[in-house]
Amino acid sequence: MEMKRDVPDTSHTVLMGGERPVPAGMLSFILSVTGHTTTLILRRQRLIFAFIICLMPVVIPLVISASSDLQFGEDGMKMFMQLTKRVHIEVLAPLLALFLATMLVGEDVETQTIHYMLTRPIPRTAWVVGRFIGYMLIAAIILSLSLVLTFFACVTLPNFAIGMETLTELARFEFIGFLALLAYGATTMMLGTISKRPIIYGIVFLYGWQRAASLVPGMVDFLTIVKYTTALIPAEATATQAVKTQEALLAFQKQVYLIGAGKAVVMLLLITAGLLGITIAAVRIREYSGSRAIG
Repeated sequence: MEMKRDVPDTSHTVLMGGERPVPAGMLSFILSVTGHTTTLILRRQRLIFAFIICLMPVVIPLVISASSDLQFGEDGMKMFMQLTKRVHIEVLAPLLALFLATMLVGEDVETQTIHYMLTRPIPRTAWVVGRFIGYMLIAAIILSLSLVLTFFACVTLPNFAIGMETLTELARFEFIGFLALLAYGATTMMLGTISKRPIIYGIVFLYGWQRAASLVPGMVDFLTIVKYTTALIPAEATATQAVKTQEALLAFQKQVYLIGAGKAVVMLLLITAGLLGITIAAVRIREYSGSRAIG
């Protein structure tokens, strides 16, 4: 009668010298961290506040429709594109990143709980990537819902009907919003990892530097995210803003360097990957001391 031999568990490889085990499946760790991060974000009260703010653009077409004669009302499609560009892409996408992505790493550093997170047998790379994916799931759902509701609210305005053309524009803006969340989220997550005041630095960069760089002559605006998101937006949504800018600057002329949609998508993805790589490197290299908790 043969004796059954125990089969050793090879899901982890234990290293010599008491080192941490090497994980066998990176994807399983990323999914685990993603689920945990999503649960944490859903429990935060700030999420309710962010959700309410993101629903505010839905009210604007309804108010305009109720307070003006439909015959002389705003064009529905133009209203939708301008609302999406000025509010969803330029304001709400960076705002969601500030609300949700800034403290993905920074909050654990401040509360001294990052030691317990990083001492688990989870690679730090998987921990960072999982947290970023968790942010993207929540932020993309909120922004997408706001875009869809704004789209249907604009149906109450003239010259707007649901069809293949308008649905295509909705899908385009959903894609632009998704790319904006990627780039802004990677930026704010990186700031939360390497700085002690990420909210302040985030506000200065997202709402201060980007607006100032768009007015400075030369190619300074290539160092902004809004440069590439604007390149993906149809010309109809940017025409009014260009006129207002020229009137405000009076005789000042700024040479504009245009960029194609394909290059803009590539740049947004490279920005996301680069900043996410900096965050991963900072978390992997940095030694988080628990002196505050011990003291």
